[in-house]
Amino acid sequence: MYIITIVAVWITALLGTASANPIIRKSINPDYLKARSPLSLDVFVATADAWPTNVVFVGGSQSYGLWIPTDGSWYDLGSIECLGLPANAIGDCNDVTINQIGVVAGYGPCTFVGNAGYSATIPGNPGDGYYTVGPPQNILSATCGPA
Repeated sequence: MYIITIVAVWITALLGTASANPIIRKSINPDYLKARSPLSLDVFVATADAWPTNVVFVGGSQSYGLWIPTDGSWYDLGSIECLGLPANAIGDCNDVTINQIGVVAGYGPCTFVGNAGYSATIPGNPGDGYYTVGPPQNILSATCGPA
């Protein structure tokens, strides 16, 4: 009985400490967000008040917009920030598990490399839509444009 009481007090103390310290993430003003689906160049036009996006990752119920330069160079997605919608959260693009990838028409081809052996080249043709990442995984690096 003594051990059960000690464990109950310990769990209560841990829950009280965890709930007293909320984690606050960076976010942007949601008034600046634009609908960016379905994939088309018109929806992704970058202006001063929009998040520039030429690639969209889908992970579960969250979409992540990011910009990969189309110069043919390889980019580490840990150094590129993604805007996650609908949560309006900003974070490194290689930290999220991805189910699908979409490339805006005219910005391909883009090649993506994942952490579990995934590698794919997406042409970015009009009407292509999203390509499935199987199995879902983190995408670590990418290149867009002519090699």
